[in-house]
Amino acid sequence: MPHLIIEYAQPLENEISIQKLAETAFDGAVASELFSPANIKSRCHPVGAYCIGGEKQNFIHVNVKLLPGRTEDQKKMLSEKVFDAIKAFAGDVKTSVEVHDLPNAYTKG
Repeated sequence: MPHLIIEYAQPLENEISIQKLAETAFDGAVASELFSPANIKSRCHPVGAYCIGGEKQNFIHVNVKLLPGRTEDQKKMLSEKVFDAIKAFAGDVKTSVEVHDLPNAYTKG
């Protein structure tokens, strides 16, 4: 745990390495020191249809899902570590990060 689910504006594929984006978000989560690297999962999904501020601006949005038990301060720090890593990599691309606890119904194998 956690899952880092990264949505990005599809045109970014022509400007940055999407594999590096996944690795950068992963590195941000590692920097939080809340998880073993072996337990962090990072994946990217392109978004072709979107509107930001009335136009098609490039964006990166990370939805971090994790098992309950972290404090609000820990979740805020995690959000900031992932955000800072992505901003350092992607520059002035509109970027956002949110952290959510998974419901008790989450099952993995």
